[in-house]
Amino acid sequence: MSSSILATKLFIPSTRPKFVPRPRLIDRLNEGLHRKLTFISAPAGFGKTTLVSEWVAGIESQIAWISLDEGDNDPTRFLTYIIASINQIESVDSTFGNGSLSMLQSPQPPSIEEILTSLINEIAAIPGKILLILDDYHLIKTQLVQNLLSFLLENMPPQLHLVIATREDPHLSLVLLRARGELTELRAADLRFTSNEAVEFLNQVMELELSDEDVAALESRTEGWISGMQLAALSMQGSNDAPGFIKSFTGSHRHVLDYLIEEILEQQPKNIQTFLLQTAILDRFSSSLCDAVTGGKNSQLTLEMLDRRNLFIVPLDNERCWYRYHHLFADMLRQRLHQTQAESGQMLHLRASQWYEQNRFTDESIEHALRGEDIERAARLIEEHANVVWERGEHTKLWRWMSGLPVEEVLSKPQLCIFQAWKLYVNGKQDASEGSLHAAEEALITKIELISETTRTERGRLPDSTRMKIQGRAATIRAHLAFHRGDVEKMKKYSLKALEYLPKQDKSWRNTATVSLGDAYSISGDLESAYRIRSGALESCNAAGSIYPILAASMRLALTMRMQGKLHQVLDICQGQSIALKDSGLSQINEFGFMLAIWGEVRAELNDLNEAIHLVRKGKVLTERDKNVGTIGWSYLSLMRVLFSMGDYNGVTNYVQKTKEFYREFHVPEWILYRMSAWQVRSWLAQGMLDAASQWVEERDLDVYGDLTYLNEREYIALARILIEHERLDESIALLKRLLEAQEKSGHITKTIEIMMLQALTLQSQGKPDQATATLEKALILAKPGGFIRIFIDEGSPMETLLKKKVEDSTMKEYVRKLLVAFTDNETRPSSLSLQSMIEPLSERELEVLQLIAKGLTNPEIASRLYLSTNTVKVHSRNIYAKLGVNNRVLATAKGKELGILSSASDI
Repeated sequence: MSSSILATKLFIPSTRPKFVPRPRLIDRLNEGLHRKLTFISAPAGFGKTTLVSEWVAGIESQIAWISLDEGDNDPTRFLTYIIASINQIESVDSTFGNGSLSMLQSPQPPSIEEILTSLINEIAAIPGKILLILDDYHLIKTQLVQNLLSFLLENMPPQLHLVIATREDPHLSLVLLRARGELTELRAADLRFTSNEAVEFLNQVMELELSDEDVAALESRTEGWISGMQLAALSMQGSNDAPGFIKSFTGSHRHVLDYLIEEILEQQPKNIQTFLLQTAILDRFSSSLCDAVTGGKNSQLTLEMLDRRNLFIVPLDNERCWYRYHHLFADMLRQRLHQTQAESGQMLHLRASQWYEQNRFTDESIEHALRGEDIERAARLIEEHANVVWERGEHTKLWRWMSGLPVEEVLSKPQLCIFQAWKLYVNGKQDASEGSLHAAEEALITKIELISETTRTERGRLPDSTRMKIQGRAATIRAHLAFHRGDVEKMKKYSLKALEYLPKQDKSWRNTATVSLGDAYSISGDLESAYRIRSGALESCNAAGSIYPILAASMRLALTMRMQGKLHQVLDICQGQSIALKDSGLSQINEFGFMLAIWGEVRAELNDLNEAIHLVRKGKVLTERDKNVGTIGWSYLSLMRVLFSMGDYNGVTNYVQKTKEFYREFHVPEWILYRMSAWQVRSWLAQGMLDAASQWVEERDLDVYGDLTYLNEREYIALARILIEHERLDESIALLKRLLEAQEKSGHITKTIEIMMLQALTLQSQGKPDQATATLEKALILAKPGGFIRIFIDEGSPMETLLKKKVEDSTMKEYVRKLLVAFTDNETRPSSLSLQSMIEPLSERELEVLQLIAKGLTNPEIASRLYLSTNTVKVHSRNIYAKLGVNNRVLATAKGKELGILSSASDI
C-alpha cells in the first residue's frame, strides 16, 4: 500500500458488544443489493455508520470501505482511496488499479473521467459481488468529485454496488435512479428507533431501567433520533428523577444537542473537558498525537476511559490505537473551543502540525499549518513536499494548498511559481502562466541578491542543482506555450534548454520536455530528428515502465513513421499498444482514442475502409471526452480522410465546420487548420465545386510563388490541385517542383508520393505521357514498400488510366495490378452516399450497439459490455431498426454491411 494512504480510513468500523440489532433495516438493505445504489441519508446521530457496519458483517459480498474526510475533495485522492479500498479485498489481484494510478501520476494526466473509465473496466473483470461503501459523503463538496461519482453510477459494472452514507443529499441524479428502479433509500424516518428498539437501547444498552411510559415519552421528544436518546441517556445516568428530566427535554435537535453537550461537558472533570476541547481539532488521533497537542503524558489512559464510557469516541482499528470523535460531537467541541478558548486554536494546530511533520505525515502537517494560519511554516512545508505530491499525481491537492497561501508568498518561492504556472497553462491562461514564470525567475534572482548583500549565512540559498531544475521546468512550460502559439523555433529552444537544465532523476518533467522537442522537429519537417528524439523518448519511458507515458511516446513515434511511409510498422505499434492498454484497463482514455485515429487512418490507406471508419469513429468519441486540442484535431482529420475515401463529402464538410467551431473556443495549432483546408478543397473538387475552391484561394491569398513552410505545404498542395482543374498546368508544374524540393529535406515520404502523383497527372494532361509514367514510377517505388493503396485510388479515373500504361512494367507489374484491382473493387463498393438513404444517421452509441448485434450478443450481454441498462439497449435497437428501415436483428446486420457501416475489425 502506498505510504500516502491512511489505512485507518479503509477499516470497517466494528460493532460494539452491546448494540440494538435492526433486522427490519437489514432486510431492506439486502433486498436492494441488485440495484446500483444504496443511499442512506439522515442528519448526524441517526446511526448510519453503525447500521452499515452491522449489515456488511452479515453478508458474504466483498467489502471496500472508505471513511471520507475533507481531504477527499481532491479527485486524485478520492480515486486513489477507491483503488486502495478495493485492493483490500482478499481475492483482488495486487496489480488492480496500477494503470489508473499510473495515469494519475503522469505529468500530463488525462481527464478524471478517462481514468475512471479505465478503473471501471478493471472492476468489471473482478469476479463476485463488491460493495463500495462511502461513509460520511456529506464532507465531499467539490463538483469535480460529484461529477466523478455521477459518471461511476452511470457506467457501473453489474457486480459493483455503491453504498453512500451522508448527512445531506449530494448533487447526484437520484430522481433518475429512482425512476429506473436502481435506488434503495433509507432516510431519517426509516432510521429512527421504533418503540421496541428504543426500549432495548435505553434499558439494555444504556442500562437506565426506565418505565415503558418514560421510554415512550423520550421517544416522542426525540422522535426516535438515536443520538438524541444517547445524549439524553448519558445526562440521566445517576439521576433520581428520570420522569422530570424527560419532561423538561424539549426543543429542536440543534438546541437539544447544544444543551446536552454543555451538560455532559460540565459534568466531566476539568482535565477531561480540556482534553476533549483541545483534541477536537484533530480529525483522527492516537495517544502520542494527543500528548503532543495537549502537552500531557497520559492520553492513552484518557482515550481508553472515554471509549469505555461510550463518550462519542469511535475506535478506528482493532488494536484501538487510532480514534476519532463522533462527527457531531467533534463539531460541537470545536464550536465550544472557539467560543471559550479561541486564542489557543492556532497553538493547538501548530503543535499538531509539528507532530505530523516529525512522524512523516506530510499532508496532515500542511493541513494543520494552514488551519493554524502559520503561513511561513505552511509555505515551507508545501515547497519542500510539492515535488512528491506532484509525482503522486495529486495536482488538485497541491493547488488547493497553494490557494491557502497569500499570492505574494507563492510568488516569492520559485518552485511554487512553477507549479502555479503549469496550473494556469493547463487552464488555458497562457499570459498569466508566463507571468508566473517571470515571477519564478525574479524570485531566484532576488534570493541570490539578498544573500550576497548581507552578512548572513547562505542557509536560505537554493542549491545550484535546484535552481537549474526550476529553470528547466520553466523552459518546459514555455516550450508548451510556444506550441500553442505556433512558434516552432521557441519550442526547440526551450525544449533543449529544459533537457540541458533538468536533472536525470526529474523524469516526468524531462519526458514532458522531450515530447515537446519531438513535436517541434516533427512540425518543422525534420522527420529524421523527430524519429530519433521520439525513439529515445519511448526507450526512456519503457525503462521507467509507466504505461501512460509509453503510450504517449509510442503514438508520437507512430506519427513520425506514418510520415516516413512505414505503414506496417505503425500498425504493429498500434496493435501492440492496444493489447497492453486492454490488459491494463486503459482502453477508454483520451490517448487510446488518439491511437485509434492513427490506426484507422493507416487502415484506410491500406484500403480497409470498413475497419478504418470503425476505428476512427471510436477514436473520435474517446478524444472528445477531454479538451486536448491536438488529439481532438487529429481524430477529426483522420475521420475527414476516411470519409473522403468513402465518398462522403458532406461528412467531410461537417467535420470541417466542427473544427472551425472548436477553433472559436480554443486555440488550435495551425497544422490542424492547414490539413483541414486541404480536405475541404479535395471534397469541393470531387463534387465539381470549383468556384468554392477558387474563392478559398482568394481568401487565403495563395499564389504559386508564395512562401512555403512545412506547416502550410498542405494548403499549397491543395492549390496545385485547383490549378490542375483550371488547366493552369505550367503553374501547377512550377508549384509542384518547389513542393517536391522541400520534401528532400524533410523525408516526408507520404507527401512526396502525393506530389509526384500530381506531377504525373499534370504531365499527362500536358500531353507528355513518357514523362508522366516516369514520374509515376518514382512514386510507385516510394509507395510499394509501405503498401500504399488509397493514395492512388482517391485520385480517381485519371490515375487509373495512367496506371494501366504501367501494367507491363517488369519491376512494378505486380504492385500496379494490385492497385488496378483496388480501383475495380472501389467501383463496386457501395458508396457511402447511400447512407443518405437512411432517415437519420446512426449515433456513435447506436453504431456500437449495431456492431455488438452483428456479433450475435443478446441485449443483456450488450448492456453488460457497454455498461447500459437492458431497457436502454432495447431503445437503441428500436432506433437502429427505424433508421435502417428494418424490423429485426438479421436484417439490421445485413443492411449495416450493405451500407459499409459494419466493421470486420476485432473488438477494439
